[in-house]
Amino acid sequence: MKKMIFALVVMFAMTMSANAKSNDASLFFKRISCYLELDKNQMETVKVSMAEFNESMESLSHQRGRSKGFKSVNNIVDRHKKQMKQILSDKQYKKFEEIFDLTVRNTAKINFDRIVSSRSHHGGFMKTRS
Repeated sequence: MKKMIFALVVMFAMTMSANAKSNDASLFFKRISCYLELDKNQMETVKVSMAEFNESMESLSHQRGRSKGFKSVNNIVDRHKKQMKQILSDKQYKKFEEIFDLTVRNTAKINFDRIVSSRSHHGGFMKTRS
């Protein structure tokens, strides 16, 4: 079970990393900054913290077999949340935490569904309609 959770979190990291590299990243950041009502000072610090989080998760995804897995993911997530708690007001942090946790859950569910779907198509046991 821990391996499955780790795989889902790694896929989440890779998804976030891919988004960070695309043009959607600036739109995503604009939406987050508006929703959290960030001031100019917070914007830069939050952007740096998010980039560090994405880099850490991407790095971990490349070390799948060699890392401590779930514990490493938790350490990265905890570090990111602590940074964000220092940057944001209590009201902003509550909003951030809701979005962050919801994003993790949704991304994990989407990636889990993809894994299950790909296994059922490649497993050789799928029934075909006649």
